[in-house]
Amino acid sequence: MNLPARWQQRWQAWLDRRIPPAAQVTLSHRSIFILPTRSALTFGLLLLLLLITAINYQNSLIYALTFWLFSVGLAAMLFTFRNLSGLTLIAGHAAPCFAGERLRLPLWLQADRRGHQALLLGFPGQPAQPASVAAGERQALHLSLPAHQRGPLQTGRLRLDSRYPLGLFNAWSWVRLEFRGLVYPRPETVPFVFLAGDGGEQLSGAPSTQSGEQDFQGLRPYRQGDSMRRIAWKQLARGKGLVSKDFDHDEGATCWLDWAALAGVPTETRLSRLCGWVLQAHQQGWRYGLRLPGSEFSPDNSEGHRDRCLQALALYGFTAPEGL
Repeated sequence: MNLPARWQQRWQAWLDRRIPPAAQVTLSHRSIFILPTRSALTFGLLLLLLLITAINYQNSLIYALTFWLFSVGLAAMLFTFRNLSGLTLIAGHAAPCFAGERLRLPLWLQADRRGHQALLLGFPGQPAQPASVAAGERQALHLSLPAHQRGPLQTGRLRLDSRYPLGLFNAWSWVRLEFRGLVYPRPETVPFVFLAGDGGEQLSGAPSTQSGEQDFQGLRPYRQGDSMRRIAWKQLARGKGLVSKDFDHDEGATCWLDWAALAGVPTETRLSRLCGWVLQAHQQGWRYGLRLPGSEFSPDNSEGHRDRCLQALALYGFTAPEGL
């Protein structure tokens, strides 16, 4: 809606009171709006001409046709409203992505005792997606939305439209679903600056040694978060259970990615660079740790460690939402 900022704020505040944000919303008369379309205006003009003709010629057949078409229009308005009424929208858990990428948002449409046909769903400025759901069933959809800002997922309001069955009326609703998910900082690729070992001296570039995985020690029970490359697949194929390969770690390959190493750099740029370093260090197989104000992650190289570091970067300055 192209309204002044003051009116936009009032409109959003009114919507928040009338259709509060929630993870699951069932549409009713409070959340559905309906107006005639241009086709309805043409239809109304046709009825007016028929009525004038019937009055002028006192023709009972034209009277009957006029009132019958008028009743069809009223029935179409009711059916258009009922096509949205009772529909439940359920937000899912979106997979994490990086700022600048497109989010894939899972959404379920659940019908009650009647079906819902010819629906259009979409976010403002994004292509609308058609959908239908049969009576008593649940339909899964995936909407797409660009992620502009890191942190807990904020999607804004979703618009749902329907002109079923005759196109004479347009019923719509503005629903704000609380999708769960995270947007990681946009990774920035620059030369490494980190703290190595326990001495704390600041270094630039990469560790001189690799991850140390050349020195095989043996097998150990699988731990959640272990890299897929460390799983002993041959042992699993022989029916000996899920175990991981254990290696001697070269301490020279252990490094710290530290917030303090980027002193003077703006906050969002720091987070983007640290995010890029985490991805590079994990790909190279280094054992890396991450230090942020108020939190610290000991050096490791598992996928779970990478995800914890990225989550901490995404949530820096935010309160962690429930369910993550």
